[in-house]
Amino acid sequence: MIKKKLPKEVKKYYERELRQYWSNKNKLKYIEKMNTKTALFLTERIHCIETVISRLDDFEKEVFNLIFRDNMSWLYCKNIKNISKTTYYNILNKCIYMLAEETGEI
Repeated sequence: MIKKKLPKEVKKYYERELRQYWSNKNKLKYIEKMNTKTALFLTERIHCIETVISRLDDFEKEVFNLIFRDNMSWLYCKNIKNISKTTYYNILNKCIYMLAEETGEI
């Protein structure tokens, strides 16, 4: 896999998308009944993130949940979960890159 450097703004956008995944799933429950363009857009975004999650192994999924669902810092992961800073940021960047690939950014 050839990795291309993402611009900072794009990286922040996809990181925000990953952090909003769980709230978007909750929003979809209410919007889904209306069958609007917003529901279709949310469904597509959720599907892309679920594809990224499915491509991760078990340990990466655990760290993914710590980073994006629980909003834990690398310091918390290092001290409490014994996950190094390098591993934390490697998984964070991997998820962002895979989401950018999935959505067609790369």
